[in-house]
Amino acid sequence: MESIEEILLRKIRQKFGSSPTLTDGLTYVGADSIGMAELTVELEREFGIKMNETIFSLETVQELADYIRSLQQKA
Repeated sequence: MESIEEILLRKIRQKFGSSPTLTDGLTYVGADSIGMAELTVELEREFGIKMNETIFSLETVQELADYIRSLQQKA
């Protein structure tokens, strides 16, 4: 089973065409506002969560993974 981090890295590679690491900034990997909105919808469906405006304050891929994990623990 893939970890949250592995799923994120794969989805970012597919969506933005970059090869991110967990410490890369989301803007560095090519995530603009429209791309992030699309990615958010995909991640909500993938992980069975509902994200809020907190996503806009996240800076790195790892922070996004940690945020998803925290939402899963609350569910």
